[in-house]
Amino acid sequence: MSSEDKAAASVPKQPEYPGKLLQATLLAGPFQNEISSAIQARKEKQLRVPKLVGILAKPNPPSIAYSEWTRKACEAVGIVFETWKTWDGDAEQTQSDKPESLQNFGLEADVEDLILAANRDSSVDGIMVYYPIFGGRQDTYLQQIVNPRKDVEGLNFYYCWNMYHNVRWIKPNELGSAPGTASEGQLQGASDVAENGESVPPGFSKSILPCTPLAVVKCLEAIGVYDSKLPYGDRLYGKTISVINRSEVVGRPLAALLANDGARVFSIDIDSIVEFNKRVDEKEESNKSQKVIQAHKENSAARLRSSHVVRPCPYSEPEPCIRESDVVVGGVPSASYKVPTAWIKEGAVCVNFSSEKNFEKDVRSRAAAYLPAVGKMTVSMLQRNLLVRVFAAGAMMLTCAAPCGVQGNVASVDLIVMVTFLRVALSERAVP
Repeated sequence: MSSEDKAAASVPKQPEYPGKLLQATLLAGPFQNEISSAIQARKEKQLRVPKLVGILAKPNPPSIAYSEWTRKACEAVGIVFETWKTWDGDAEQTQSDKPESLQNFGLEADVEDLILAANRDSSVDGIMVYYPIFGGRQDTYLQQIVNPRKDVEGLNFYYCWNMYHNVRWIKPNELGSAPGTASEGQLQGASDVAENGESVPPGFSKSILPCTPLAVVKCLEAIGVYDSKLPYGDRLYGKTISVINRSEVVGRPLAALLANDGARVFSIDIDSIVEFNKRVDEKEESNKSQKVIQAHKENSAARLRSSHVVRPCPYSEPEPCIRESDVVVGGVPSASYKVPTAWIKEGAVCVNFSSEKNFEKDVRSRAAAYLPAVGKMTVSMLQRNLLVRVFAAGAMMLTCAAPCGVQGNVASVDLIVMVTFLRVALSERAVP
């Protein structure tokens, strides 16, 4: 045996697992291509390139890294990206040395100033804020003052309402403005447009969904978890899914989206487990008050009801939930949390959206497919949301085509680009 052979033999072999190791970069490729084509079409029509602003409140390395990653991803498809920071200089390099320096100034007011400035800036088409900043109600407040016409993260209450009520479309001219803008409008109720088809109804645009939940859905579609042969809204029928995280930004919205498409979803959090199911027309139960029954009928007639219901889970521990699940989605921001491989159902699909790895190294010994990260798809959904908002703004301009002359013509071109983009890039999706 040669010395080279001996050296090769001494290197321990990595175990070979039958499950596929998936990469979000490859899954996001088709979306990146369609986004790039849509941007190029705008350039060819001499329309302005969309501009996205990312607001950094604190110089913590993960947020800075994500901001830089977003910038590179936007440059790759032709989107203008700017980072607006609450500080100048190299504070990010001295964070550990001067932690108090960032706690002594009015951080909330500074972030609010930047958000309101971006709301007013006509050159800014989309706004994202790198959360968490404070957590809890302070972050919720900041999310609500982002102009919903520029919200590309889907965190405004208007979009949350639509998401939880499974409303896919909005009328752009009914979308309210935000504080600090020249003209303030009042948020209107969710559209009651029929939503059985997948084509954009005339006069409507897509509602915005949170980027990471949508990214997970798109990944599951690409993997083949969704059954396109089933009717729209039931393409996860017969699937059981565990989502380990119930945050308002990712976990809960994801559970709702999956349930709205027909899945039985175990929503597992640190203190409880609940079950999300698609809401169906149920027979009146004797234990429901007549007031509830009447309200249910009225809301159903007005299309103002949740398309999912949340019930107590029959299990009090995560293990039986995960053992039953065809898909397990991990989103726990802790390096110590790992889903035991022994709990994974043979042939299941496992997806990790946490910054930490929530699955053991041998997860593919039981899982048919494992996706360790969804970051690239998340950025693609962020860009997709930006274009949806830009195209919706262009469609709104059509209403002033006659008095505005040139603007109306530009809007007509923009609408053509919008229709092409939505038909090609977005028509396959099985959720809003």
